[in-house]
Amino acid sequence: MKNHRKITALIVAMALMALMALFAGCVSQTDTGETKTVTPQETAAGTAPDSTIELSYPIVDTNQGTCYDNSELINCPAEGEAFYGQDTQYTGITPSYTDNGDGTVTDEVTGLVWAQDLSDSAMSWEDAGDYCESLELAGYDDWYLPTAKELWSIRDFSQGWPWVDTDYFYLVGDGSEQRQHHSWTSNLYLVESEYQNEQVQGDPAFIVNDWTGHIKAMSGNRFVRAVRGDTFYGTNDFVDNGDGTVSDSATGLMWSQDDNGEAINWEAALAYAEDSTYAGYDDWRMPNIKELQSIADYSGVFPAINTSVFKVTELMNIMGQTDYPFYWSSTSNPYVEAYHEESGDTVESDYEPGYTYAWMFAAGYCTDPDGYDLHGAGAVVFDTKAEDVSDGSGIEVFYHHVRLVRGGNVTETPNGDPTTINPDRVVVFEDGDTGDMSRGSGPDDRSAAPDDESDSPQVPNTAAAAEQLGVTENALLAAMGDSSQGPPDFATAAVTLGVTEAELLDALGIPAGEEQR
Repeated sequence: MKNHRKITALIVAMALMALMALFAGCVSQTDTGETKTVTPQETAAGTAPDSTIELSYPIVDTNQGTCYDNSELINCPAEGEAFYGQDTQYTGITPSYTDNGDGTVTDEVTGLVWAQDLSDSAMSWEDAGDYCESLELAGYDDWYLPTAKELWSIRDFSQGWPWVDTDYFYLVGDGSEQRQHHSWTSNLYLVESEYQNEQVQGDPAFIVNDWTGHIKAMSGNRFVRAVRGDTFYGTNDFVDNGDGTVSDSATGLMWSQDDNGEAINWEAALAYAEDSTYAGYDDWRMPNIKELQSIADYSGVFPAINTSVFKVTELMNIMGQTDYPFYWSSTSNPYVEAYHEESGDTVESDYEPGYTYAWMFAAGYCTDPDGYDLHGAGAVVFDTKAEDVSDGSGIEVFYHHVRLVRGGNVTETPNGDPTTINPDRVVVFEDGDTGDMSRGSGPDDRSAAPDDESDSPQVPNTAAAAEQLGVTENALLAAMGDSSQGPPDFATAAVTLGVTEAELLDALGIPAGEEQR
């Protein structure tokens, strides 16, 4: 299709990996000059000398440096206390970038070279591949559209909103307009379901949301961040160790072959991982979201994980379909507002700042409240950590499964590192061209305001609103209902579409508080 050179190289790499798998391990040279065999177990356990290991898929640390309970920032707990074992208390390979001064950024961990800027304009997925192939930047013409795993590697979870290090990677807009949030990946969403939200019908592809952090399957027009490099970053090399564990020689991580078999809340999930002696090891942890996403499979398999090595708890969803779990990560989603119910308080309080959510990976369908696949198997989204901090959205679940991880280039850092937060970072950029920057007026000016705005209401541009929300216009109109039967129920429509009411009103150009006018 596109990127023929990369596909050919990938086939060659996979063949080489298959040949290497015939041997018990990889032969490497020690500092003394002797050769030794480094097994996948040693690599995952971190017992092999660092100088002997060259990972083809090193996981860049999330850079999260602070601790959270279910609702707020806390001092990092001690081992044995509630909420111990979260992301910041295990630090992996520190992000390291070089601004090359020519519009490109080199990731010193992965070896990938990135375009510093997003494309000036949003475009279709088909055009995104052509854009990269025709791009000439910094004297290079071998740019391509990144995979979901490549693009995810530059996510930064130190503070979020947006989810990249803006000292190096520039965005478009200021996060207030949803149509400027998304960047294409090269991965089409190929999983089909009898029950699909219109967002994933047709030929959707995965996007990474630079501002809210998600990986989702969508269609429409999105922005592009091109990448180049001669690595095979994102290609796993799984080995079934025959003892209930799976090693990934590409990342240096060891995984539990089984998940925990039941849905639990985030605090319980952390404790389960810290206390586990699965397969005879006592140094398991709950994976951070970058580690967890590394085992996602975007090839179109269902569940979106390699079931030749991993066992996945089978569930039944509300549509009566065979389905599979969401898996918690140890990574929190900070700086959001959440509804907080005080214990025993039956009176609803106001919304107040909170740190309610944790990131998770969807091995099965990522559905809307009606059970229709909305964001796709393989999506990365977040959920509320516990019922007593519900945000009142009606789309929370609170309880998810756990898959354990150990090893890798990880150091225990009980106190975290709050210096990862940069209070002076840039969060406002020039607007990109979404094709309709006026929000509410299209090329044919169908929604232009009448001469007397005080007497005649504007008609929302539903086509532009649907694109901003990442849904089809038909889905938006269906959710809004028959206008002849009265004004729309915006709260219900928002839940149906999998967005917040504020996002829906914003997309329709309706000022908050005026939806019932």
